[in-house]
Amino acid sequence: MDEEVAFTGASFSNRVALIHVPKVCSVSVVFSHDANDPIFSIGSGRTNFSELHGNFEIKDEVLQKLPLDAFSLVSQDGASVHVTLTTAEDPNLKVDFYLAEISQNSIDISTVTTNAGAYNRLWVRLWAEAEEQVWGVGEQFSYLNLRGRHYPVWTSEQGVGRDGGVIANASDVDGGAGGEYYTTYFPQASYLSSRRYSLFIDDPRYLVFNFSDASRHEVFLHNHVFHATLLREATLMATVQAVTTALGTQPQLPDWILRGAILGVQQGTEEMLFHYEEAKVAGVDVSGLWIQDWSGSIETMLGHRVYWNWRWNQTYYPDLDLAIETLAQEGVRVLTYINPHLIEGSDMFEEAAAQGFLMTDSEGNAFRQDFGGFLAGTVDLLNPDGFNWYKAEIEKNMIAMGFGGWMADFGEYTRLDMFSAQTNHDAETRHNLLPVAWAHCNRAALEDSGQLGVMVPFMRSGGLGSSGYQVLSWAGDQNVNWAFGDGLPTTIIAALSLAMSGMGVTHFDIGGYTTQAPVLARTKELFLRSAEYAVFTPVMRTHEGNKPESNHQFYSDLDTLLQFARLSKMHTRLLPYTRSLLQDLEATGTPVQRPLFLDFENDPLAFDVEYQYMFGPDLVVAPILYKGVEQGEAYLPGAGVEWVHLWGDGTPVAGGTQQVVSSPIGYPPVFYRKGSPYEALFQEIAVEFGRAGGLAELH
Repeated sequence: MDEEVAFTGASFSNRVALIHVPKVCSVSVVFSHDANDPIFSIGSGRTNFSELHGNFEIKDEVLQKLPLDAFSLVSQDGASVHVTLTTAEDPNLKVDFYLAEISQNSIDISTVTTNAGAYNRLWVRLWAEAEEQVWGVGEQFSYLNLRGRHYPVWTSEQGVGRDGGVIANASDVDGGAGGEYYTTYFPQASYLSSRRYSLFIDDPRYLVFNFSDASRHEVFLHNHVFHATLLREATLMATVQAVTTALGTQPQLPDWILRGAILGVQQGTEEMLFHYEEAKVAGVDVSGLWIQDWSGSIETMLGHRVYWNWRWNQTYYPDLDLAIETLAQEGVRVLTYINPHLIEGSDMFEEAAAQGFLMTDSEGNAFRQDFGGFLAGTVDLLNPDGFNWYKAEIEKNMIAMGFGGWMADFGEYTRLDMFSAQTNHDAETRHNLLPVAWAHCNRAALEDSGQLGVMVPFMRSGGLGSSGYQVLSWAGDQNVNWAFGDGLPTTIIAALSLAMSGMGVTHFDIGGYTTQAPVLARTKELFLRSAEYAVFTPVMRTHEGNKPESNHQFYSDLDTLLQFARLSKMHTRLLPYTRSLLQDLEATGTPVQRPLFLDFENDPLAFDVEYQYMFGPDLVVAPILYKGVEQGEAYLPGAGVEWVHLWGDGTPVAGGTQQVVSSPIGYPPVFYRKGSPYEALFQEIAVEFGRAGGLAELH
């Protein structure tokens, strides 16, 4: 018999079956059914979601859980399987379970529930190996390998401090904002397995992946049906490429954003131009000036905040239109800021409310939500009329102004008591779909105005489907510290988990954002270490943080300016290589930054490396993530591959080895592949920006 899809094991009368998929790769068993450990259980429950400032406390109560332990084969052939599952506890209930091969490397998985009644919970178990690793589930910050833990798919603030500790505990006391290891702006109902398959679940409601069991993965859904797609290829890299392509590859970024650095400045036209001239005199290669407060500002308990009325504030930024034209002649773009919310009392709020374009309360009135110091409404992007109105506002207020791009912030705050004019979605769906609609709105504005590939919005929120609309992601609001829970190191995990979830190009706020002086304040060392790491990413962009006066900035002293100038020029010199990576992303779905094991799957030690990454196929980057250190460590993957320390004496070192190198500020551990097509470029960078004689190779 054709083994494309087959059953093995004990007889069906004993209700034991293993469901296999095509043997094109290492995937074999996907579902394993036993009367004592069934694939499916069904039940009912109720959940309470409480929200404060984008943080959600979720209390899920299971009222009933029935194992669907009776298993019978209805039909099978070389490309499909149909079985039914039932339980003696409810003779009227039946779940039909279908697997169908829709292409050589993809399988459609679905169920149909008969007599579902009040059942609104489903547990689905997938077979797992004890040593199997799992990655993805959108953007994660704490752990790259997700085994041993559970991960809810519910977009929210990531939290301040996260996962315990002094900062997180203080944040919990002051508003419940501490966060957990799994809280994220961009959760996604998919994962990648080391068995070379990826599973996408087509359900925007709340669900939980549980990877804590050694023998199975469990998915808990707020539904009584299950629909998923399984993709699998012969290698992990090919699987990730298939994931990215299936969801939609990201388009090319323009050259201007790949060179130099975007400077985060604010507080008016005069201040913006002052810092630009200051940076230019110091030799900084400035690609853009990012002014998040172009629409005005207010001071709140959270610090300096933008006034959420997305129109040019000509009092605060006089002659901004002229400045945009003048700067463009120098090759410098002005970028700005927007989110899907409008502050109460603003003209845009009043216009949207009058036309019914804001999400409402149960009485039909515009919902006014607390955003920490002010109330705001949310544009109803799920309503086509609201979507089109907001898209037109972006085109009129931002694109027509000639901005080079903007931070498209937020998207995670939709409460369950907020309603849309689009009545097809339940409350949980509305919450998780809003970030997708927000990404779609920005993309539609670019495409309709012919600015795709010219202007660049960058986003933090997302969900399944967002990556097909986004052109650039960013890691959100990290603390201005070195903490592995919510500081600089988390940006690496964020980039790599997104890479394995289909979002192949991202960046981060240099030096972080969240400031709680005097406990949390950015130091000069943190700023420069994060800037040197950002050189080896697609986009360099600074952020002053929520309390700029407490943080070290690129303009804080002359030494910082000069060091930052060198780094910005280095980023520009990498542009030909970076451009090739973005071309690969668009053409093949290959992420720009990725974990070592995607390129070196046959190197078992590569799977243990979490805080390094490949910047394309030819650069290994190991950012310095601890304060006060002068040397760095890097694992070089690939037996038979030779690597050259960018700041060393040019001597190749073998792959499959651990290297410790001298790493003063400005010289992060970076190695290039000997024989790379870009070897000459890397050598030129080493000569131009390195030290005479190179840095010491410690071992």
